[in-house]
Amino acid sequence: MITHGSRRTTPIARTVALAAALTMGLTGFGLTSEAVAEPLTTSPSTTTPAPESGDAGAGAPADENAGTVDARGPGQTPGAVFANRDLPRARMVAGAASGNDYTYWSTGADGKAHLSSALVMVPRGQAPAGGWPIVAWAHGSRGIADKCAPSERPTKEDTTELSTWLSRGYAVVSTDYAGVGTPGTPQYYDLEATARNIVDAVSAARDVSDKLSTSWAVVGEGQGAAAAITLAKLGPQLQRNALDFKGAAATSIPAEFGALLANVGPSTATMPSGIAADALYTLSAIRNARPNLDVDALLTDTGKRWMAKAANECITSFRKEVDGLKIGSLFAKPVSSNTELTNLLMKATELPSRGFAAPVMMTQSLQDTSVVVPLTLKYLNEARADRKATPRTYLVLDAAQSKKLSDDDIRGFIAKVLK
Repeated sequence: MITHGSRRTTPIARTVALAAALTMGLTGFGLTSEAVAEPLTTSPSTTTPAPESGDAGAGAPADENAGTVDARGPGQTPGAVFANRDLPRARMVAGAASGNDYTYWSTGADGKAHLSSALVMVPRGQAPAGGWPIVAWAHGSRGIADKCAPSERPTKEDTTELSTWLSRGYAVVSTDYAGVGTPGTPQYYDLEATARNIVDAVSAARDVSDKLSTSWAVVGEGQGAAAAITLAKLGPQLQRNALDFKGAAATSIPAEFGALLANVGPSTATMPSGIAADALYTLSAIRNARPNLDVDALLTDTGKRWMAKAANECITSFRKEVDGLKIGSLFAKPVSSNTELTNLLMKATELPSRGFAAPVMMTQSLQDTSVVVPLTLKYLNEARADRKATPRTYLVLDAAQSKKLSDDDIRGFIAKVLK
């Protein structure tokens, strides 16, 4: 039924030297510790949402105003439900008693109203007094094409996470992020916009289901980890509808991602496939969302073809394709030569390291190939000065063991903040 408008760790300082030995050096893709860029100093008429477009076009910038509105009309406030339907059993993960697939309004990086899609599922059994506490799963990059929306095409990691939190007695909410699976151009390169998407998804979920508590926390990895950390600072001021944000947990943290992208250029060699995929997704999304920045002027013909691939391919296949790719072959000029683009990258991807308003658990494996580990460890060492931050790194060489240690720490953290 479809309805509309419904209701075993070590201190971080001691791990930096080891991480440098265990992970590839930054010089491997044209970035050194000295070369990390310093931050530089530096609304159309209402449209009717279009049907889902499926694959993006052949790389031409999309209409940046599609699926957006300048002035919010009735029902277009952030967190308001646009459409809702019961989730078929075939699309529910193990441990779910029921669920809903819904779209809701949120705010993009451009400050306009955007539609986003999300799922909410509740566990089996009797809901506790006040409803099920909520864990918002903030996934990493899955692709920017509509067909990559995790609500329709979840990765194994997504289904595992959702099922795991259901089994622990939490309702789960997972947003696709605005523009992925809904009209408009994805803008999830902007951390504050992504954080708003998550808050608004939780707010809308409480209108969709009457079995949810006001208490919620977020768990994120990769791009979602950065959004989760941003929520640890901004969540209490962004939430609405009597929500009670309790904390954030983040793993695989892309620290200084904007600086990394700002240093990419013709001399850049290969990158680990996870980092390369995130870099191309980010630049492709900006290329489509902000054509005025003229990303194409930085690209070779090869680079333009790869931006089109990034706009159309989902993470599982795309990560394999970029493995071993010489990133420098995509660029005719360094990204840093475009000051406006560099300013955007630095501002949109900057992670807060202090001033957290809610508790935040940060975990990082030394075997992670989706982030630049030494940069992440440097960030965690800075963040640990904030009393609300709890960083954890794992001095083990086995990736599976490291993941288990991280999962155990996050499980304990969420149990504590949502008790």
